[in-house]
Amino acid sequence: MNEKQKPVKRFKQFFKSNWLNGLLIIFLLLLIFNAGAKAFVLQGLMKIGLFKPNITLNHEKYQPASEILLTNNDGISIPLSSLKGKVVFLNFWATWCPPCIAEMPAINELYQKFSSNNNIVFVMVDTDNNPQNSSTFLSAHQYNLPLYFLSSAVGTDMFKGTLPTTLVINKKGEIVFRETGAANYNSEKFFSFLEQLSKE
Repeated sequence: MNEKQKPVKRFKQFFKSNWLNGLLIIFLLLLIFNAGAKAFVLQGLMKIGLFKPNITLNHEKYQPASEILLTNNDGISIPLSSLKGKVVFLNFWATWCPPCIAEMPAINELYQKFSSNNNIVFVMVDTDNNPQNSSTFLSAHQYNLPLYFLSSAVGTDMFKGTLPTTLVINKKGEIVFRETGAANYNSEKFFSFLEQLSKE
């Protein structure tokens, strides 16, 4: 056996005797380099009860939401302040972000539950400002969430750059909920939280 064949033979022997380790390594590589695989694992963890949104109400610490200008998918500009009088579920996301992809089915289901409630508005802000890419993504997954893009700078009180970031703004225009990272918003507790805010 020549010197070039020795490393190949050792590699084959390693995987032959440690095939389970090999599968584990492949799985870990997929998680590291594949956004879809990461999102799939996160969705599974959400379904077993992990990644619940942390709802703690402290009326004394509410702060007013900064003004931002949004543009919807039809090119119409909407100031956030024009939504005062409604509860706003505001989510900053991107198509390449695994935690964003993971929480999207739960947000879509929550949106469907509130589709007939005119007191709650869902604002899904694509932080990449790429209408074609984000519209294609939503269509491919059969999500019919309202899509918006940033038309102005966003203050750090609203968004510090972590994706996903989700805010709930009450009818007075105050931020009453903030979550960074993925969360399962399609829970009975979160549904009740939004429903209660819509009645205030």
